[in-house]
Amino acid sequence: MKRLLIACETIKDEVELALKKNGVELDTVWMSNMLHDSPERLKNALQEEIDKAEEEYDQLLFAYGNCGNGLLGLKSNTATLIIPRYGDCIDILLSEKEELERIRTSTYFLTEGWLRGEKSLDKEFAHNREKYGESRARKVMDIMFRNYKNLMLIDTGAYSVDNSLPRVNDIGELIGLEVVVDQGSISPLEKLVTGQWQEGFCIIPPGQMTTHDDFDEVTVRNR
Repeated sequence: MKRLLIACETIKDEVELALKKNGVELDTVWMSNMLHDSPERLKNALQEEIDKAEEEYDQLLFAYGNCGNGLLGLKSNTATLIIPRYGDCIDILLSEKEELERIRTSTYFLTEGWLRGEKSLDKEFAHNREKYGESRARKVMDIMFRNYKNLMLIDTGAYSVDNSLPRVNDIGELIGLEVVVDQGSISPLEKLVTGQWQEGFCIIPPGQMTTHDDFDEVTVRNR
């Protein structure tokens, strides 16, 4: 079986660690984190990769959750699709966290991958400040984060928390949130790349399209 990994660059550190820890080598396509802005764009971009890869690969592995339902409607005519049954990357990285639903209501999450993104919070603030001025930029941030209490840096073991923390502290001060660091896990990603798909994965055979039923009881995530 020839396998291709299609992965979000936001969790590149974690995916590469999962591969390294398990001695796995896979052809990999890294997808832009900017695709998260639109589930429709994400779906279309992923389908393009499927169409390009399906003649060469037997199994297409996705290092993605069903972000904003962006993985619904995908289909390969000849390859099997393997997709983690999670709402988004946060659900994947905090899969072992108790009371995650409660925590998510008041917490904004970061990893080094999110910090590298083109729309990281400090970059977004700088853009708004340049466009609208300091006062209006701060008002925008206040509105965006008024329902949040904590800013969590997820320690996935794939990067140096000590190196990332100063910037996260600056962001926390900028948006008025308390910074916390909590342990994450790459276990679902390890299972993905090593073929342990018995539980927690959608296995979509050739000719079948991904639907809501494949992600039954998985919460839809829009952020």
